[in-house]
Amino acid sequence: MKHALHVAVAEEIEQRLNGFGELIRDPACGGNQHLPLFIGPRRGRDTRMCLVDLIVVSADKVRVIVEIEESGFHPTKICGKFLQSALSTHFIHDSRPEPTVPYADSALFIQVLDGSKCLKQGTRKKLQAELIERQIRSLLPLKGSTIEDYRLFFVSGVSDHAGLEAVGIAVREMLSPSTELQPTLLR
Repeated sequence: MKHALHVAVAEEIEQRLNGFGELIRDPACGGNQHLPLFIGPRRGRDTRMCLVDLIVVSADKVRVIVEIEESGFHPTKICGKFLQSALSTHFIHDSRPEPTVPYADSALFIQVLDGSKCLKQGTRKKLQAELIERQIRSLLPLKGSTIEDYRLFFVSGVSDHAGLEAVGIAVREMLSPSTELQPTLLR
C-alpha cells in the first residue's frame, strides 16, 4: 500500500541521485519488496532487526537508510528504529544480484516525520525532535556501527517542497563526488 509522503520522499531522493546510487523502495514508497536489515551477513529470523522504507546502495554498499513516519511523533519509535538500524550491518534480499549488501564504512540514517501530523500547535514536539537529533548525532559513531551521521526532518505533507528538498540534498551530499564514488548504472 503506497503512502503519499513516502512516495514523495522517494521521488525527491530519486531525482537527486544523478547516477550516484540506486534507490530501493519498500511498498509504501512505490516499491515491490520489504527492506530487511540484518546483523551480519547471515539471513535469519534471529538476525533480522527491522524493515526500513528506503535504502540507497552505491558501490555495492548501503550508504543511506531512510525511515518515514506518517502516523505521529513518538520518541520510542524514533530512537528504536534508529538503534535497530545502527545495530544492523547488512541488507539482504533475494531480488539482489549480490547475496548480501553490507553497510558502507560511512552511512547516513535519515528519519522523516510528517510535520502536518506531528507538529500540533501548543506542543513542544519540534523542540523534542531537535533535542533527539542533537543527542543521537553527539553519540555517533556508535561503537561497532558504520552509521556515522543521523538527520531528522519534518516534512509537512507532499506539498512541502522545501522540506522534501532538504531531505534530497542531505542524501545527495552523502553521495557527493567528493566521496570518490563513480556513477553507477541503475538496475
